[in-house]
Amino acid sequence: MANFFGKGKYADMEKENKRLKEELPKQKAALQRKYQQALENERDRQSQQLAEKDKRIEELQAKYKGEEFRHQQDNQEKDRIIRQKDSIINDYRERIGHYLSTLSELLRGAVKAVLDYIQDGYRSFSYRQECDVKRYMNSQSDKEEAAGTVFKASLPFLKSDECEKVKGQLSYIVQDMKEERQQSRSRGFHM
Repeated sequence: MANFFGKGKYADMEKENKRLKEELPKQKAALQRKYQQALENERDRQSQQLAEKDKRIEELQAKYKGEEFRHQQDNQEKDRIIRQKDSIINDYRERIGHYLSTLSELLRGAVKAVLDYIQDGYRSFSYRQECDVKRYMNSQSDKEEAAGTVFKASLPFLKSDECEKVKGQLSYIVQDMKEERQQSRSRGFHM
């Protein structure tokens, strides 16, 4: 009987084995379908993410190109402004240089007139000396300040007793210029 039971168990195992062998391809096919479906789902998900990333990259590239274009425009505008600024500065330097050389010539002329006045020993400036001093003073808006500049520029060449004499002559010229200006205004002319 044990043999009989053993044979029956073996036969059941054989049947089970046969059934499993028949079912194996079905399960394999089902697993492959699930695997293919999962693979396709993952591929779709990855493709969708990739498409989203590609879209984002395109947006960023478009934004970058826009920014780059604006940056180029800004650089061109900046370069134009720098060229314009440089042109203005160069023009300004040229004008200042001319003004300073003219001013320095006028001031030198005025100082020379003061020194000639002291050397000549006259009681007052000669007509030519007065004109040289007035030429410098007319180049300045504040006549009293201009007289002070002429005096200060002449100071290293003056003896102490000559300083008051020069100050007096310069203040006389300032007063004279104020009176001339006042007379011109009363006649309707402006200097």
